[in-house]
Amino acid sequence: MKFLNEQGQEVTLKRAENLPGFEVMLSENTVIESAVNNPFFKGINILQLPKKLKGFRDNSDLNNLLDPKKVRTGIKLELDDNELAIFSPNIKITDKKLKNTNFVFGNGEMIEPSFINFSLKNVVLEKGTNIGFLIICNAIL
Repeated sequence: MKFLNEQGQEVTLKRAENLPGFEVMLSENTVIESAVNNPFFKGINILQLPKKLKGFRDNSDLNNLLDPKKVRTGIKLELDDNELAIFSPNIKITDKKLKNTNFVFGNGEMIEPSFINFSLKNVVLEKGTNIGFLIICNAIL
């Protein structure tokens, strides 16, 4: 098992204090927009709702309402054939009402967890924020 940066150089990740894994940090500032900030919901009142719902399926604003946002960590995995990596989000991330949508990463993949923001406000994550933990597991074949 090796961890590489985007240039292919080997990097070391800090060991997690409370889990048998490694801490995963953000490589850049990231904003995860709230689904409520979608233009569909701007200025809506309950009396206009039936009129707005007529074109519900064809509404371009709603097509990407719950699309997950990938966050960049700048880490690429190099695993053995019988290994896989499981991502566990940090409790501070889930407290902000962010829901992780991908948990398993394989050999050669960039660690880019995806999140959906279920809060009422946009969530701003700064570079270097601990977003979770990476646990390396041996698969039994």
